Amino acid sequence: MTIFTGKTEEAAIQAGLTALNCRLDQVTTRVVTTPRKGWLGIGQRDAMVDVALKPVAPSVTSTAKKQVVVPVQPMMPATKPSAAVADTPEAAYPVQSETTPEERRERREAAIEAVQDYLAAIVDQLGIDATLDVESTARRQVKLAFTTEKEGLLIGKHGRTINALQSLAQLFLNHHGAAHVMVELDVAGYRERRAATLNRLAESTAREVVATGKPIYLDPMPAFERKQIHAVLAKNHYVTTYSAGREPHRAVVIEPA
Repeated sequence: MTIFTGKTEEAAIQAGLTALNCRLDQVTTRVVTTPRKGWLGIGQRDAMVDVALKPVAPSVTSTAKKQVVVPVQPMMPATKPSAAVADTPEAAYPVQSETTPEERRERREAAIEAVQDYLAAIVDQLGIDATLDVESTARRQVKLAFTTEKEGLLIGKHGRTINALQSLAQLFLNHHGAAHVMVELDVAGYRERRAATLNRLAESTAREVVATGKPIYLDPMPAFERKQIHAVLAKNHYVTTYSAGREPHRAVVIEPA
């Protein structure tokens, strides 16, 4: 799920359609927060709408591709397979269709190249002039970095835009032969600055929890940022952490140990 914001619910939905590059009849919408004008600017808030692509029935081709990418642990037959099964080993044992390491690497590289074109098209639709390059890559991780003069617009409030783009990029890789590859999007060193901010937030909040003896709920954040909070406080014997709530409003809770 991805949350989009706007001055009105219609504006938030349009922002979602633009980011997802699709039509209204191709998505489902759910209003998370209604807009509020406030008084003299106090209490004002934008509309928040969850815009998600409607599920599409997988084709035979996509199904076969998923069988190759996702490791399958087949159940070994207790008895001798029938003649029909013996004549079609691929159907009985999908794991036998596993490709070679060379083919998997080629598919992974093709998916990474394709996701760059996919993201470039979305950013262009957002009216942002930016270039995208592979900053680093490993067997199970790839980091893509944007270069643009509109850094703030691409990052978005509290990182919502860059995080939404990262979620879309991960979904793209999951459906194009690179489900095991984790993607990270960055612009102007935002991820490094954000990581430092989260570290300070975790440590200062832990001190407050110890001082007051009361649990504190942090603001909702993406799973990879929650994971960092948990990691920072994992060795702190005075507090414990856990996540509460449902996506996209799931948040870290820090409480006395």
